Amino acid sequence: MEPVRKNSMRKILSLLMSRKALLLLLGAVIIGLVIDYYVGEKQEAVIRAREAKIKRLQEQAFYMLSVDVRDIRETKDIRKSWKYIATIRIDNVADEPVYIGYPEVRAFMQVGTISWREIPVADAGLEKKEQMYKLDTGPHRFHRILTIDPKIPYNRYLIPKYMHIRFLVRMSVLPESGFKEGEVFERKSDTYVYLKPFWITEREIREVMDWGDTKVPVYMPITGFRNWNK
Repeated sequence: MEPVRKNSMRKILSLLMSRKALLLLLGAVIIGLVIDYYVGEKQEAVIRAREAKIKRLQEQAFYMLSVDVRDIRETKDIRKSWKYIATIRIDNVADEPVYIGYPEVRAFMQVGTISWREIPVADAGLEKKEQMYKLDTGPHRFHRILTIDPKIPYNRYLIPKYMHIRFLVRMSVLPESGFKEGEVFERKSDTYVYLKPFWITEREIREVMDWGDTKVPVYMPITGFRNWNK
């Protein structure tokens, strides 16, 4: 009888151990599922928060910021240096600040019916170069130097003697906390202007266009009538 009892006890213990192992395994699976669900929810929350930030930055970029070329002047030694100084104006039209990276400015001259040639653009050194700018409500100005080679043949477009110049302004719109991977939105703006070649005199321009008593302008924007003196 003793061997029978021992065998029975072994079977009972084996069964209990199997059930315990099964319960432990089931518990581990449940814990794993709970952890996986929690981690997934946290990741989804992070993704949703990031998407909300990007959407907010996109709204700031397109609805709160206005970009224009507000002035182009000839430098004093332009006939030697071939350089103009351009003022890029970025307006924050909202009641709250917007944060941007240093604006990248490129310029192109129309040289054919549909072809453009890039012209050199450099910093003018008139403002402090920062990684991030806080733009409060109102206008903010950035200056760039354009170098135009008079030997480049250009398309006179609509206004005789004048060059047709396209400015491409690119800037990163950022959260207040600064640059973060995945939390930056890029804004691109195209602005077109007519620019007087420095090697052409006012007299030559007046021979083909009647300006009356008005001084022949160095540049003219192609964005409708505005008060450009503001």
